[in-house]
Amino acid sequence: MKVARTTTLALGSSLIGSSPSIFLAKPEAWLWGLIVGLVGLVLVLHGTGFLQKCVIRPVLRYSRNKQPVVAIVSDLPWPHDSTGNKTHIWAWGRMTPEEWCSRIVDEAKERNIKVKVEHVAIKKACVRSVLDRYSVVLNPYGSLYPETNIKELPVLSTILDYVLNGGIFVNVADIPFYWAYDPQRKVLYDLVRHTHQYEQGRIMSFGPFTETPFGSEARVSVVNTEIPGQNGELNPRYYSLKLRNQSLKVKELSSVAVNRAAVIERKPEYKSANSLETGRLESVVVEIDINGQLLTPIFYVNFGKGKFLVSLVFLDYDKQAELAREQITRLQCELILKEIGKSTSKS
Repeated sequence: MKVARTTTLALGSSLIGSSPSIFLAKPEAWLWGLIVGLVGLVLVLHGTGFLQKCVIRPVLRYSRNKQPVVAIVSDLPWPHDSTGNKTHIWAWGRMTPEEWCSRIVDEAKERNIKVKVEHVAIKKACVRSVLDRYSVVLNPYGSLYPETNIKELPVLSTILDYVLNGGIFVNVADIPFYWAYDPQRKVLYDLVRHTHQYEQGRIMSFGPFTETPFGSEARVSVVNTEIPGQNGELNPRYYSLKLRNQSLKVKELSSVAVNRAAVIERKPEYKSANSLETGRLESVVVEIDINGQLLTPIFYVNFGKGKFLVSLVFLDYDKQAELAREQITRLQCELILKEIGKSTSKS
């Protein structure tokens, strides 16, 4: 992207510089000189980012309020191995992108809400350039997302910028952006910033949840709530979670297996130089108390002008009871449509 903009900027400057020469060499061709100059000006505005920031992106954001669209990330296949089990291209998810699309459409029809649902290939630069047209972007792959360049992380940067400027990103299960999957190389990358220390004669490596891209960028502390079993295995804690907003159709989530939860800290919210709020966490359910610490497995977190809607609850078939999975899925669809209703009412 940087190379393309630099090239565009150089080409535009050359065209602007050559337009007076065309007029001086052949005055009757003034129209061609003007056209060349205008094309050069557009290229320069594109190369500097002015066109995108001040024209294209505001238009896209305006259009999404008039005609809301939910984007479902669909870059990765949902394959099965020879035994019928899903492979590692998902992480604690439950439903395919197609199933999420169907559920949101059905929920919208039931509520008489007009909304389009589209599958998007976010790995494509052309799709990322118009991400602002979507009211909500949903990642069905849990703690994994598709990435095209593990060094520069362009997909992650685009998502963060989209939310920072008013978008809503929904992560259906576990910690967002914990894993990045390169669909071209078919390689899975761990994005946690690890620390190392020498203990008991060997080097130990640790990857705290706070050192994930989501934890560090959104300033959210996620902790493991699992408890050790008799054989040393880690087991989830089970809770019946009441919804804070009792106007929703889903009133309570029954016997939910909770493996992770976000810490609700009573601390001043962070505001950047342009006064954008980041880090204010709003629990969707009544908080749970573990050893005096308030935690929540389902929450919103402000990020600039937008927000993330995150469920840390595992939705896979062997990790969650069917009733709890169905309730959580319906709750997420309901919350998405609630956000759609807010955005259209503002317009």
